Amino acid sequence: MLPIVTFKTLDEAIDMANDSDFGLTSSIFTQNIDTAQRASNELEDGETYINRFNFEAMNGSHSGWKESGIGGDDGRHGIDEFLNTHVIYLQGHPEKAQG
Repeated sequence: MLPIVTFKTLDEAIDMANDSDFGLTSSIFTQNIDTAQRASNELEDGETYINRFNFEAMNGSHSGWKESGIGGDDGRHGIDEFLNTHVIYLQGHPEKAQG
């Protein structure tokens, strides 16, 4: 099951996403890097995937906020268990990059 909800503004989408007891991961699909950065900074979750699918990097930290996840206690990221960490994954499109 995949819940689909419509929204009119980025503020509305972020508010809806944050209005939850859970905060494991989020995904953002956009061509606008400013939108991606703003959303990933304001979303209350442990990991954000930007323009990509699947899972975290094997050497990355895996964490969740609120009632989600087990903390970032893997590898050298053990201290992250005591913090609200937020990992961001961005899939770039170099052919569309603007300088």
